[in-house]
Amino acid sequence: MRRRALMGLFLLPLARAQGACRPTPALTEGPYYLREVPQRSDLREGLPGVPLRLTLKVQNAACRPLGGARVDLWHTDALGRYSGVNAPGTFCRGWQATDEKGEVAFLTLFPGWYPSRTPHLHLRVEAGGRGFATQLFFPEEAQRQVYAQPPYAQRGLPRVGNRQDGIFRADLLLTLRPEGEGFAAAFTLTLPF
Repeated sequence: MRRRALMGLFLLPLARAQGACRPTPALTEGPYYLREVPQRSDLREGLPGVPLRLTLKVQNAACRPLGGARVDLWHTDALGRYSGVNAPGTFCRGWQATDEKGEVAFLTLFPGWYPSRTPHLHLRVEAGGRGFATQLFFPEEAQRQVYAQPPYAQRGLPRVGNRQDGIFRADLLLTLRPEGEGFAAAFTLTLPF
Protein backbone atom coordinates (compact mmCIF):
# COMPACT_ATOMS: atom_id res chain seq x y z
CA MET A 1 0.00 0.00 0.00
CA ARG A 2 2.74 2.45 0.98
CA ARG A 3 4.66 1.64 -2.23
CA ARG A 4 1.58 2.36 -4.35
CA ALA A 5 1.07 5.70 -2.59
CA LEU A 6 4.69 6.67 -3.21
CA MET A 7 4.44 5.69 -6.87
CA GLY A 8 1.41 7.98 -7.18
CA LEU A 9 3.42 10.89 -5.82
CA PHE A 10 6.08 10.42 -8.48
CA LEU A 11 3.53 10.08 -11.29
CA LEU A 12 1.62 13.25 -10.43
CA PRO A 13 4.28 15.75 -11.65
CA LEU A 14 4.73 13.71 -14.84
CA ALA A 15 0.98 13.90 -15.55
CA ARG A 16 1.05 17.68 -15.09
CA ALA A 17 4.03 18.02 -17.42
CA GLN A 18 2.24 16.04 -20.12
CA GLY A 19 -0.67 18.53 -19.97
CA ALA A 20 1.55 21.40 -21.08
CA CYS A 21 2.17 22.10 -24.77
CA ARG A 22 5.29 23.65 -26.24
CA PRO A 23 4.49 27.13 -27.60
CA THR A 24 4.80 27.70 -31.34
CA PRO A 25 7.75 29.97 -32.09
CA ALA A 26 6.73 33.56 -32.76
CA LEU A 27 8.18 35.12 -35.90
CA THR A 28 7.95 38.59 -37.33
CA GLU A 29 4.55 39.61 -38.64
CA GLY A 30 6.31 41.31 -41.52
CA PRO A 31 5.47 44.65 -43.14
CA TYR A 32 2.52 43.44 -45.23
CA TYR A 33 -0.22 42.69 -42.67
CA LEU A 34 -3.53 44.39 -43.49
CA ARG A 35 -6.31 44.28 -40.90
CA GLU A 36 -9.18 45.24 -43.18
CA VAL A 37 -9.54 42.03 -45.18
CA PRO A 38 -12.57 39.81 -45.80
CA GLN A 39 -13.68 37.16 -43.35
CA ARG A 40 -13.60 34.07 -45.58
CA SER A 41 -12.19 30.60 -46.04
CA ASP A 42 -11.40 30.70 -49.80
CA LEU A 43 -8.60 33.19 -50.49
CA ARG A 44 -7.98 32.36 -54.17
CA GLU A 45 -10.27 34.88 -55.91
CA GLY A 46 -10.02 32.86 -59.13
CA LEU A 47 -6.24 33.21 -59.40
CA PRO A 48 -4.20 30.45 -61.06
CA GLY A 49 -1.95 28.28 -58.94
CA VAL A 50 -1.65 25.01 -57.08
CA PRO A 51 -4.45 24.67 -54.49
CA LEU A 52 -3.50 24.46 -50.83
CA ARG A 53 -5.98 23.50 -48.10
CA LEU A 54 -4.61 24.56 -44.71
CA THR A 55 -6.27 23.47 -41.48
CA LEU A 56 -5.08 25.23 -38.34
CA LYS A 57 -5.79 24.35 -34.74
CA VAL A 58 -5.25 27.08 -32.14
CA GLN A 59 -4.67 26.11 -28.53
CA ASN A 60 -3.27 27.63 -25.36
CA ALA A 61 -0.16 26.52 -23.46
CA ALA A 62 -2.30 24.07 -21.46
CA CYS A 63 -3.27 22.33 -24.75
CA ARG A 64 -6.87 23.56 -24.58
CA PRO A 65 -8.52 24.64 -27.86
CA LEU A 66 -9.20 28.35 -28.21
CA GLY A 67 -12.61 29.00 -29.73
CA GLY A 68 -13.45 32.46 -31.08
CA ALA A 69 -9.85 33.46 -31.84
CA ARG A 70 -9.27 35.55 -34.97
CA VAL A 71 -6.83 33.87 -37.36
CA ASP A 72 -5.45 35.93 -40.26
CA LEU A 73 -3.63 34.25 -43.16
CA TRP A 74 -1.82 36.10 -45.94
CA HIS A 75 0.84 35.35 -48.52
CA THR A 76 1.93 36.10 -52.07
CA ASP A 77 0.17 34.92 -55.21
CA ALA A 78 1.86 32.53 -57.66
CA LEU A 79 3.91 35.43 -59.09
CA GLY A 80 5.27 36.55 -55.71
CA ARG A 81 3.00 39.61 -55.28
CA TYR A 82 1.24 40.69 -52.07
CA SER A 83 -2.25 42.12 -52.57
CA GLY A 84 -2.66 45.62 -51.22
CA VAL A 85 1.11 46.15 -51.53
CA ASN A 86 2.46 45.05 -54.96
CA ALA A 87 -0.97 44.64 -56.53
CA PRO A 88 -4.49 45.95 -55.84
CA GLY A 89 -7.12 43.89 -54.04
CA THR A 90 -7.21 41.40 -51.18
CA PHE A 91 -6.32 38.12 -52.93
CA CYS A 92 -4.50 35.54 -50.79
CA ARG A 93 -5.71 37.31 -47.64
CA GLY A 94 -8.49 36.60 -45.20
CA TRP A 95 -9.43 35.76 -41.67
CA GLN A 96 -11.71 33.42 -39.77
CA ALA A 97 -12.77 32.82 -36.17
CA THR A 98 -11.88 29.45 -34.69
CA ASP A 99 -14.70 27.05 -33.87
CA GLU A 100 -15.21 25.37 -30.47
CA LYS A 101 -12.42 22.91 -31.32
CA GLY A 102 -10.05 25.83 -32.00
CA GLU A 103 -9.97 25.09 -35.74
CA VAL A 104 -10.16 27.02 -39.00
CA ALA A 105 -9.59 25.86 -42.56
CA PHE A 106 -8.45 27.98 -45.50
CA LEU A 107 -8.44 27.12 -49.21
CA THR A 108 -5.72 29.10 -50.90
CA LEU A 109 -2.76 28.74 -53.29
CA PHE A 110 0.79 27.57 -52.87
CA PRO A 111 2.58 30.93 -52.61
CA GLY A 112 5.06 32.26 -55.12
CA TRP A 113 8.44 33.54 -54.07
CA TYR A 114 10.11 36.91 -54.04
CA PRO A 115 13.87 37.55 -54.16
CA SER A 116 14.77 37.99 -50.49
CA ARG A 117 12.78 35.13 -48.88
CA THR A 118 11.99 31.44 -49.10
CA PRO A 119 8.27 30.75 -49.80
CA HIS A 120 6.17 31.16 -46.66
CA LEU A 121 2.75 31.89 -45.18
CA HIS A 122 2.06 34.61 -42.62
CA LEU A 123 -0.28 33.97 -39.68
CA ARG A 124 -1.59 36.28 -37.00
CA VAL A 125 -3.83 35.13 -34.15
CA GLU A 126 -5.77 37.39 -31.78
CA ALA A 127 -7.20 35.80 -28.64
CA GLY A 128 -8.15 37.30 -25.32
CA GLY A 129 -6.98 40.77 -26.36
CA ARG A 130 -3.49 39.54 -27.22
CA GLY A 131 -1.78 38.99 -30.57
CA PHE A 132 0.60 36.36 -31.84
CA ALA A 133 2.37 36.20 -35.23
CA THR A 134 4.39 33.50 -36.95
CA GLN A 135 5.18 32.07 -40.39
CA LEU A 136 4.95 28.61 -41.91
CA PHE A 137 7.32 27.16 -44.51
CA PHE A 138 7.34 24.55 -47.29
CA PRO A 139 9.59 21.57 -47.96
CA GLU A 140 12.00 22.32 -50.80
CA GLU A 141 11.00 19.11 -52.59
CA ALA A 142 7.42 20.41 -52.82
CA GLN A 143 8.70 23.80 -53.98
CA ARG A 144 10.58 22.17 -56.86
CA GLN A 145 7.48 20.23 -57.85
CA VAL A 146 5.18 23.28 -57.73
CA TYR A 147 7.55 25.75 -59.40
CA ALA A 148 7.93 23.45 -62.42
CA GLN A 149 4.21 24.02 -63.23
CA PRO A 150 2.47 27.05 -64.74
CA PRO A 151 2.06 29.84 -63.73
CA TYR A 152 5.03 29.41 -61.36
CA ALA A 153 7.38 27.96 -64.01
CA GLN A 154 7.86 31.33 -65.75
CA ARG A 155 9.80 32.51 -62.67
CA GLY A 156 11.75 29.33 -61.95
CA LEU A 157 12.93 28.21 -58.54
CA PRO A 158 13.28 30.55 -55.53
CA ARG A 159 16.57 32.38 -55.19
CA VAL A 160 16.60 31.78 -51.43
CA GLY A 161 16.32 28.27 -50.01
CA ASN A 162 14.93 27.44 -46.59
CA ARG A 163 18.33 27.28 -44.89
CA GLN A 164 19.47 30.57 -46.46
CA ASP A 165 16.39 32.44 -45.22
CA GLY A 166 17.20 34.37 -42.05
CA ILE A 167 13.75 33.72 -40.57
CA PHE A 168 13.20 30.04 -41.51
CA ARG A 169 12.69 27.50 -38.70
CA ALA A 170 12.50 23.77 -39.35
CA ASP A 171 9.88 23.37 -36.60
CA LEU A 172 7.53 25.59 -38.65
CA LEU A 173 7.81 23.45 -41.77
CA LEU A 174 4.49 22.16 -43.10
CA THR A 175 3.97 18.49 -43.81
CA LEU A 176 2.13 18.40 -47.15
CA ARG A 177 -0.03 15.58 -48.46
CA PRO A 178 -1.43 15.37 -52.00
CA GLU A 179 -5.05 16.46 -52.36
CA GLY A 180 -6.63 16.62 -55.80
CA GLU A 181 -4.45 18.85 -57.97
CA GLY A 182 -2.73 20.39 -54.98
CA PHE A 183 -1.87 19.83 -51.36
CA ALA A 184 -3.39 19.77 -47.89
CA ALA A 185 -1.64 20.50 -44.63
CA ALA A 186 -2.54 20.85 -40.96
CA PHE A 187 -0.68 22.69 -38.24
CA THR A 188 -1.29 23.27 -34.54
CA LEU A 189 -0.53 26.73 -33.21
CA THR A 190 0.13 26.74 -29.48
CA LEU A 191 -0.05 30.27 -28.16
CA PRO A 192 2.25 31.26 -25.29
CA PHE A 193 -0.64 32.71 -23.29
